[in-house]
Amino acid sequence: MRRWVLLGACWLLIACQPRQTDAENGVWVPDLRVVGRTQDYETVRYERDGVPLYAEIYRPKGKSRAPAVVLLPGGFVGVNANHRAAARRLAQAGYLVALPHMRGQGKSGGFIDFGLEDAVDARGLARALPQVGGDGKYAYMGVSLGGAIALNAARNDSAACGVVCVMTPIDFREQRQMLLHYGRTERAQRWDDWIGGSPDECPECWDARDPLQHVREVGAPIVFIQAGEDVLIPVAQACRWREARQAMGRTVYTVALTDDGKPWRGRLKERQRCALPFTGWGDLRDDHLVFFPSLPHRTNDAVWEVALKALARWFEEDARG
Repeated sequence: MRRWVLLGACWLLIACQPRQTDAENGVWVPDLRVVGRTQDYETVRYERDGVPLYAEIYRPKGKSRAPAVVLLPGGFVGVNANHRAAARRLAQAGYLVALPHMRGQGKSGGFIDFGLEDAVDARGLARALPQVGGDGKYAYMGVSLGGAIALNAARNDSAACGVVCVMTPIDFREQRQMLLHYGRTERAQRWDDWIGGSPDECPECWDARDPLQHVREVGAPIVFIQAGEDVLIPVAQACRWREARQAMGRTVYTVALTDDGKPWRGRLKERQRCALPFTGWGDLRDDHLVFFPSLPHRTNDAVWEVALKALARWFEEDARG
C-alpha cells in the first residue's frame, strides 16, 4: 500500500511541474492545436492569458521538417488574399510559413493594440513551430506595419535567424502627422484609440511601440526594403533605420535596384539622396538597406527575390543538409 502511495505522489509531482511549452528559458511557448485544414494550409489554435489565437500554417511540399518564416501582415485589416498569396510563395520556396491572425482580427480574440501584444504572440509562435513541422530555425518577415511588429518580436530573440522588413515605417509619430496632413483624421484617431491616446496624451504608449527603439535591440541581421516612391513611408525613415543600426556597430550595406531587380543607374530625387552611398551587396548575415528608387508602396517579384535571397542565406546550413 505504501508503495502505491509513493508512486501516486511521484505522478502528482510530475503532473504539477510547469510544462516546457508554457515556459522555455523565460519565453512563453504555446501549445499549437490543429483545428482546421484547407487545400493550402492548416489552422492552429493556441492561447495566451486566456485569449484565443489562431495562425495559418503553410507547409513546403516534400519536407517533413523545414526552417520557418513567421509572416506578419500589416494594416490591422485581418488576413486577406494578398497575405495568403505571400505565404504560399514562401512555402513554395521551401519554408514552413506561419501567418498569424493578429489580435482582434480574423479568428483571434482580444483587441487591437497596435501590435504590442502581437509581437509577444509572434515570438511564442515562432518558438512553437517545431510542433507542426518547423526544424527549430526561424526568421521573421513583416510587410508594412507588420514589419514593425516583426522588429518588436525579434528584440533580444537570440534564436531568430533574421528579419525582413518590407516597406516598414519606423517612426509612428511621423506617420500620424502624415495622416493628419493628408486629411485622414479618422485613421489617426483610430491609431490613438488602439495605442491608448495621442502622442501628447500618452507618450509612453507610443514609446513602447517605437520601431526605431526596437531596432537597437535586434541582434539578428535585418534586410530593410524601402520604396523610393512610397507616399506612405518617407525614404528618410529608412535612412534613420540605417543610422540606428550603424550606431550599434553593425555593418549596413546599401543596394539600389530597379523595379525589375537590376542595379540602379539613374539619378535620385533630392528627398531620396539620404540613401546614398550605395555599396552593393555584402554578406547577408550583415544588415542591408535595399532601395527601389522608382517603386511605390507595393511588392513585386524583385522585392520577393530580395526576401528569398536573404532567407536562403540565413538558412543555408539547412539547405545544404
